Amino acid sequence: MSKLFGVQKDGFHKVYNFLGIKLKFPNNFLIKQKITHLFDNEWRIRHLTRNYQFFWANIERYTVKQRIWYLSELFYRLCGYYPNFKKPRSLNEKLNWMKFNYIDPSLSRIVDKYEFKEYIKEQLGEGFTVPLLGVYDDVNDIDFDALPEKFVVKTTIGNGGIGVQLVTDKKKLKIDKLKYDFNNLMQEWNSPYYQSYQPGFKNVVPRIIIEEYMPIREGNAFEYKMFCFHGEMKFCLVECDYFGNEPARAIYTKDFEPLPFTIRNMPKRELDEKPALYEKMIEMAEQLSAKFPFVRVDFYVIGDKIYLSELTFNSGAGFSVFTPVVWDFNLGEYLDLEKLDPAYVKVLDEFKNTPLSEFYAGKQENSL
Repeated sequence: MSKLFGVQKDGFHKVYNFLGIKLKFPNNFLIKQKITHLFDNEWRIRHLTRNYQFFWANIERYTVKQRIWYLSELFYRLCGYYPNFKKPRSLNEKLNWMKFNYIDPSLSRIVDKYEFKEYIKEQLGEGFTVPLLGVYDDVNDIDFDALPEKFVVKTTIGNGGIGVQLVTDKKKLKIDKLKYDFNNLMQEWNSPYYQSYQPGFKNVVPRIIIEEYMPIREGNAFEYKMFCFHGEMKFCLVECDYFGNEPARAIYTKDFEPLPFTIRNMPKRELDEKPALYEKMIEMAEQLSAKFPFVRVDFYVIGDKIYLSELTFNSGAGFSVFTPVVWDFNLGEYLDLEKLDPAYVKVLDEFKNTPLSEFYAGKQENSL
């Protein structure tokens, strides 16, 4: 009977065999899972924990060549083409090259979601980050009775929406479940250092912070992500209703002209008008990015108030999917690796005998 009728999986399709006739149909469940998992934190937590516990446990045993293999595998599966980290041209390739050869020690403080608040205060003054209610090393140290009815719980090592829980009604909160989840999220293998080898996160202490609740994920909310290269904002990605029912993205130049590409498998959308505080956000982004070769500066706007969300030095962990892919290479031209501060560059042996390694060898010899 199995020879007369059968069902097989073929990627995101199912193949039905009936009396020798094969019919191929999309597997809607798998397609839906592929699209929606990017917004499903619990799915991502399970997926990441399975994959990165092993890498975390063995990372010190891995050679540089094995780490290059690991990132190359991720890159191919996520970006769709095989990278050349020795001669990087695209933005993603260059960000991954910097993971190995460019270490700025100041990044660890900035990517830490607790230390970040003090850093922004030093750079811009008071009131540009969401107010903090508490910071904890252990989930059992949290005094839930003292917290307001609404608040937000985060880990200091979280990224990509992982490690964030919004509490909108404390009376309905399952405290033990929250403790269970965040105790898991605080484990080292959930750090982007182990997930995608982002060196800035290596020394970040896993902790929990609790912030005041802000309506930044309600209704048709917007987040403005400004991509800055060598202190200049080149384009802005606007997240539209990212956590809502109809997430979409708009992408604009510094002069607020729409750009013809998308990032990740997301619908495009155009805004009705330029945001009122667009120019002010550009000014702030360029001030904050002045000393970095690349950084994405993320903002929320509530009423007439601007809040900094984060500074990201490896946007998309270095695996952003640009469609069409030529834009990965177009944007890569903005990141000039020959402008990196030689004090932070140490080209590893695995990257020797390339134009960049020879360039920095000369720069470092001249600085002695």
